[in-house]
Amino acid sequence: MENLNKAQQLLNNADVVIVTAGNKMAKNEGLDLLGTENFEQDFPEVASKYHMNSIGAALDHKFDSWAEQWLFWSQLIEKYSLNYVPSPAMKKLRELIGEKKFFIATSTFGHFFEQADFNKNRIFNAFGDWTMMQCSSGVNHGAKSDQEVVQQILIAHQGDQDITKLVPKCEQCGQPMEIHMPLNEHFYPDTDANTRFRWFLTGNEEEKVVFLELGVDETSPQLFEPIIRLVQQFPQWTYVAADYQQEMLPLDIQDRSAAVNADTASLLQALVTD
Repeated sequence: MENLNKAQQLLNNADVVIVTAGNKMAKNEGLDLLGTENFEQDFPEVASKYHMNSIGAALDHKFDSWAEQWLFWSQLIEKYSLNYVPSPAMKKLRELIGEKKFFIATSTFGHFFEQADFNKNRIFNAFGDWTMMQCSSGVNHGAKSDQEVVQQILIAHQGDQDITKLVPKCEQCGQPMEIHMPLNEHFYPDTDANTRFRWFLTGNEEEKVVFLELGVDETSPQLFEPIIRLVQQFPQWTYVAADYQQEMLPLDIQDRSAAVNADTASLLQALVTD
């Protein structure tokens, strides 16, 4: 792997690790938004009625009723989050970070890092977290966990019960709740986590910081361009990226960066040797 030794050196020398994780990381953890291979088998009712063939397409579609919507969301959350088992790559990431100070900024909304026992106060879910829910009214009435609702809906569905009355409602205005994701213009980012991330960056301006990019692609430019600009501003900050070419990085940070031509899982495996 090109630049692997340089990547190892940068990480070994760092006092702080900031992980940016995108959709390719989610795919590594089992959630393939655009994959079509198993969708019809896993979600036959949605595939048949709405002619959908991927999770991403179904998430973008408004169903005929809130009950249908919440049943599908509940099935997704159970399959990919509540039953989630950390991959070998995720375990390697924990080992790689070790006792270093860290923060994770991710566009993966599957609650993976929390489930893998990373400190939830060191995670910023830039695109939300579907184990949380928010009011669908368009007014920010706060977010709360939807895991109890999900369990109730799944149990009722298994018993062939009507789940209409189980659709969660906002405690302030009575409107239906929806999962905390940017499905429409109503999405409100987690400002508390965003603030914690910004203060973390500010508090480590003088430290040796390495940004470890894992699976960030064109669907989440928020985790690439602003981060690159930060690295350009602070000469003691460095950058390591999986599945990327060195010459694609800005010239002024190439000397203190390592783009490794390997996917996330392969890079983490290589960085952490037994």
